[in-house]
Amino acid sequence: MNKPFHLMTPAERTAARIAQNRAISEKIANSKTQQSSFRSNADSIRATPEERAELGSVIRKVRS
Repeated sequence: MNKPFHLMTPAERTAARIAQNRAISEKIANSKTQQSSFRSNADSIRATPEERAELGSVIRKVRS
């Protein structure tokens, strides 16, 4: 919704909160699936410096 929160009816507020919570849950679920596809920390230590730099940039993107 494009309405400010204070101008919404109670039903609109509830719908907006549900949509916001659903978006947050999906973002968390997506980040968990991406993390499981990465190698373990021990593997990244043995990785080349270029591979470690790539993993670091991905981790920073997921955290944001």
